[in-house]
Amino acid sequence: MYKKPLEITCYVAGAGAFGVFFRWLQNQLAFDKDGLNEKSFFNFLVPAMVVATALLFRHFVKAMQERRIAPPEDFCHALYNPGKLFTILRWTAGVVMIAGAVLLMMSSEADPHADMIRILCLLAALSGLAFPLVLGQANYETFGHETLVRIGSTLPIVLYAFWLVLSYLQNQLNSVPWSFAVEMLALICAMIGFFRAAGFAFYSPDGYRALFATMMGASMCIMALADERYMGMQLILLASAGMLLLYVWILVRNLEQKQQKKVDGPEVDAGGFEKLS
Repeated sequence: MYKKPLEITCYVAGAGAFGVFFRWLQNQLAFDKDGLNEKSFFNFLVPAMVVATALLFRHFVKAMQERRIAPPEDFCHALYNPGKLFTILRWTAGVVMIAGAVLLMMSSEADPHADMIRILCLLAALSGLAFPLVLGQANYETFGHETLVRIGSTLPIVLYAFWLVLSYLQNQLNSVPWSFAVEMLALICAMIGFFRAAGFAFYSPDGYRALFATMMGASMCIMALADERYMGMQLILLASAGMLLLYVWILVRNLEQKQQKKVDGPEVDAGGFEKLS
């Protein structure tokens, strides 16, 4: 058993904290008063931070592969999260996302894309409600209510796919890529993170990729908080970071030793000759 779930989770949160700090400095120092991007060291430092973060998370996953430990393939075993602490954490993340959806709905009535934002709010509220219920279902001995769990696991994927389209529409006339590049990258990473986490509910898990994707999704959601947007959207991003961090914690907590796969074929003795029957 890999006994460092909280340590790995703190590394992910720490990487996101460094990212949000560097992105904030870039916003403060690399843009002029008209919002145009100027030549700045931070235009190199921010993408370098993203690459370094990805390499760090790849190192964690590679270390697990070398030790032949991986998340279980079964939904209930991979996402098992018993106890009051996990209950509080998953419901807190869900409530924060619902609160963000309500606040966004109240503050975006005058937005040119108000209709799309309303759909985004609905998806966020449903995702916030579904998240604690999906993780709660993993605490049962057998995987039940499969259809509802799969729908709940799919909602945040749809949320971020829709948000990506909305972000594109909002920035299609923006000639400064640096003003929206981090947001779009965060939306893509979050979408992939939730997609990989949903694989356990659809009987198509890939534990190593799920770990890497949830790590990157959480880190990039935190980094994107440095940009200016509706406070409701900020809360949705914050809640998503918390959800993905919780996935990381749970998956690392439930790591187990991989079993050697038996290879069918004739037995071979120590000298390398097939045993004849």
